[in-house]
Amino acid sequence: MSIETRCPGCERTLQVGDEHAGKQARCPLCNEIYLVPANEAPPADSDSGLWRMRTPEGQTFGPVPRSELTQWISEGRVSSECLLSSDSQPNWVNADAIFPELAAPLRSSSPIRPAPAARYISPHRGPLILTLGIMGWAFTCPIFGICAWVMGSADLREMQAGRMDASGTGLTQAGQIIGMINALITIILVVIGVFLLLLGVGWR
Repeated sequence: MSIETRCPGCERTLQVGDEHAGKQARCPLCNEIYLVPANEAPPADSDSGLWRMRTPEGQTFGPVPRSELTQWISEGRVSSECLLSSDSQPNWVNADAIFPELAAPLRSSSPIRPAPAARYISPHRGPLILTLGIMGWAFTCPIFGICAWVMGSADLREMQAGRMDASGTGLTQAGQIIGMINALITIILVVIGVFLLLLGVGWR
């Protein structure tokens, strides 16, 4: 099943998998980030069922509510040669058997283009990465700094690819830089300490 929603940026109709209900998504056309609405129960009336249409070429469109199917008919997108099925009528039947007005051939028709699918955007981890970087300095522990460095680099790549919320770029970069400096300075101090220790042993 899919959720039909509208992008607030370009106002194009999009179809999103129902597993993304209540989550953020990015429009594949204008890159606008928006919130996918939660699933809503259909109204309990005679037109609440979902309909599907199959063209003579074998393409299947839907499911859509009856109101949208009626709009397709008014726009000339459904011909008498098309087949229809619904939740209450699972078997495919000729469209003119359900809509008698389609018995006469339509003068023109235009193909229906399925709405583009939206991509799921993962939430950013900017506050966590920044906290790890600060903890590396507070506890003088390079492990926290290395974690902030590695996680920050990975998340920045995801943001650049459009798979993660880019609003956390600043926090992620700050945590990555703090963690990287902490790890490098700690490694340098360890190397200097080992060198001085070996040098002292050599003098003895």
